Amino acid sequence: MTWQSKRRAFLRTAVVATAAGVAGCSDSGAGDDASGDDEQDGTTTGTPTATPEETDADVETPEEPDEEESAEPDEPAEVQDPKGAVDDWLSNTKNYDGKINDKIRRTDVTIGVGVDDGSGSTFAFGKPAIRVTTGTKIQWDWEDPENAHNVKERNGLFKSGRPVESSGKTYTVTLTEPGVYLYKCANHGGALGMRGAIVVEDQQSLSGSPKVDEWLSEYGEYDGRLADKTGQSSVSVTVGASHDGQNRSFDPVAILVDPGTEVVFEWNGRGGSHDVVWEDGDFGASKTTPDASYSYDVTMDEPGVYRYFCRTDRPYNGRGAVVVR
Repeated sequence: MTWQSKRRAFLRTAVVATAAGVAGCSDSGAGDDASGDDEQDGTTTGTPTATPEETDADVETPEEPDEEESAEPDEPAEVQDPKGAVDDWLSNTKNYDGKINDKIRRTDVTIGVGVDDGSGSTFAFGKPAIRVTTGTKIQWDWEDPENAHNVKERNGLFKSGRPVESSGKTYTVTLTEPGVYLYKCANHGGALGMRGAIVVEDQQSLSGSPKVDEWLSEYGEYDGRLADKTGQSSVSVTVGASHDGQNRSFDPVAILVDPGTEVVFEWNGRGGSHDVVWEDGDFGASKTTPDASYSYDVTMDEPGVYRYFCRTDRPYNGRGAVVVR
C-alpha cells in the first residue's frame, strides 16, 4: 500500500465526535496560525489508531489535508531524546512547566481544549505534556465556547477536523504505537503557543508492577491494567464474581488507590464460601463464609503492592491485587 493510501485509510477512521449545539467555523478564522502548518521538522512520531466516540448524532467529517501536509508522515521509531523533543515543541507554551505528567497506569486520559493558559486567555490544552503506555485512550474535551480550536498532530497522524467554538465537543484517539506525538491548535499553535505533547511508551508491564502481572497472569479478565480508583476514599470489591463460568473471582481484580483508601470486600452470596487472605501486608484475614450480607474492609495507608487470594478458590485463580501509589 502506498503512503497516500495509508493516509486516506487513516483519515477515514478518525471521526470527530461533536455535541449538540456545536458551531463550526473555517480555518481562516482569527488566529495566529490559521493554515495550521507553521512547522514541519523531523522529530519522529508514532502512528495511532483512532477510536471515535460520538457525543451526538451531529458528526463532522475531518477535512482533507492541506497541500503542505501531503508529505508522508514519519514512520514510528524510537526518539533518542523524548524530553528534549517535548521541551523544544512546547518552548512557547505558557502552561508548560517543564514536566511531563506521568499517566502510565491510566487506561484513558482526558485533556481540556481551550483552557486558561495562565494569562487569562483560553489558548491552552489542559495537560500540555503527558506520558502514557500503548493502548491508552486519549480524549480531548472542548471547554471554550468563544474561540475556535482543534487538535492537529504535527505530521498529520491525527486531526480532529476544522477548529470550532464549543463547550461540549470531544475527540478521541487510541495510541497503539510508541513514539512522541506533538500536536497543536491550527488557529493558535504558533505565536500563542497552544500546543501539546504525548510520549507513548511500550512497556512490558502496563500495570507498572510486574509482581501484579505475574500474580494475575492466568486471569482472562486481567488485561495488564489497573482499575484506577484514585481520588476515592472508599472502594468496593465484589467477592464471588464470575470467572470462567464460576463465581470464584474478585471484581475489579486489580485496583490502583491512594494511601489511606478504605477497600471494602463485599460478598455476593454466590459460589459457596469465600475469604480474603493477604499474600502481602499484615491486615489479617477475613472469615470464610457464603453469607451475602458479609463485608470486610482494610485501609491501605502505605504505598506498595498488596496481593490477596481466596483459600478455597486459589486453585481456580481466585486472586486479586491492590496497588497503593
